[in-house]
Amino acid sequence: MKPPSNQHDLRESWLRAGVNLLRPYFTDIGYPLPENIRVAIAFPSTGRKGKRLGECWHATSSEDSCFEIFIRADLSEPMDVLGVLMKELVHSALPDDAGHGKEFKTAANKAGLQPPWRTATPGVLLQRRLLEVATSLGPLPHARLHIDQSPLTAVAPIAAVALDRPKKQRTRWLKAECQADGCDYLVRVSARNVRDVGPPPCPKHGPMQVELPPEDDEPEMIVEKAL
Repeated sequence: MKPPSNQHDLRESWLRAGVNLLRPYFTDIGYPLPENIRVAIAFPSTGRKGKRLGECWHATSSEDSCFEIFIRADLSEPMDVLGVLMKELVHSALPDDAGHGKEFKTAANKAGLQPPWRTATPGVLLQRRLLEVATSLGPLPHARLHIDQSPLTAVAPIAAVALDRPKKQRTRWLKAECQADGCDYLVRVSARNVRDVGPPPCPKHGPMQVELPPEDDEPEMIVEKAL
């Protein structure tokens, strides 16, 4: 069967149509989606050097009470984009304090996602459903943005510092979280210690999970006078 021609000239239109096609599925599994969802291909709050592929901001964070979902601009394959979208839609169907805890794991599992839950990806059955959605939507009007490169200045073909690059912090303690169901044990640790020694253990469940920043964004342990 020949796939339909693309009726979407904007990424947001394609994504919005994808959300609407997935709404009945979420209702069937007992997690109806809110009506007020906006989706865009952009940079998550971790910036272009972070590892986060998607991000969902709860309606309580928005001036007009909309859920805001962002998918990284270096993703362009429809199945990859829809896979990330599924995970973020699960977040939108849950309370704002659910995080990646037990409630999220239950909902994500029902939706057909598979662990690790912080980077949950579609299982085989969900992949088939998303393939049907992708075929129905037609081509995604987006090309992969090479965010590993620096943007060029408007007046000369020389590399510029990325405008979204976060200011380096001089002290930074990362969260180490236990991944066991029902355990909320949490400690703070430096990225350097995690790289050199390893993540700290939970007293009951063993090694904890730490989301490390890129090495070139490691905080420098010095103090500078502000300019």
